[in-house]
Parts: sequence; C-alpha cells; structure tokens
Amino acid sequence: MKIKDAKIYDLSEIAKLAQADIQAAYPDVDPIIGISHNLRNAGFAADTLTIDNRGNDSRIIMIFHDHKPEIVDYEFSKISEDPKFEFTEVALADLTQTKLFHMMETALIKRASK
Repeated sequence: MKIKDAKIYDLSEIAKLAQADIQAAYPDVDPIIGISHNLRNAGFAADTLTIDNRGNDSRIIMIFHDHKPEIVDYEFSKISEDPKFEFTEVALADLTQTKLFHMMETALIKRASK
C-alpha cells in the first residue's frame, strides 16, 4: 500500500469537518489534527492520526492497522504522557463527522475539564 492511499487521509478529511464544528460550538478550543507514519517507519504496518487540544493537554490517538483495514483503535490520553495502550476498537464506517465531533467533545473538552 502506498502511504498516500491510506484510509487515514479519508478520515482526516472528516475530522477536519468535525474540527470546524467543535470550533463553532467551543470558540476557545482549537483542535489540531496530525497524521504520523512513525509506526510504519519503525516497521509496523500502521499509521496514526492524533487530535490534540494543547490548551488542556488532551489527545485522541487513532491507529490504523493494515491487517484490519475496517477497524480503528482509539484512546483518549494526554499529550504530555505516553499512551496507556487501553485502546478501544471502532468500525471505520462509524467514524462520521457527528461521531468525531462527540469524540472530540468528550476527550478534548469534557473529560479534560474533570
């Protein structure tokens, strides 16, 4: 698979739409979406998408494994800490703009304010 063909790019486009929705609902929040191929470069057949709120050190990590192309592993974490590796699986098809909005709201705003 060529990196440019990875499904991670399709999801990042949906995440951008959800990001705009979050910014409209929460003007003080500016989520940053990032794509990383560091896992792949280290020999793992996977790519990572992160959504960060640097304002409160919160992060969503999503891992796309080549061997399970229709499933995404995700974890809510902190930017300043290593992941706990307590990932939850979600079907890629279920990651809609609305679902991503709710994930961002939960992980980057509500969960982080507790």
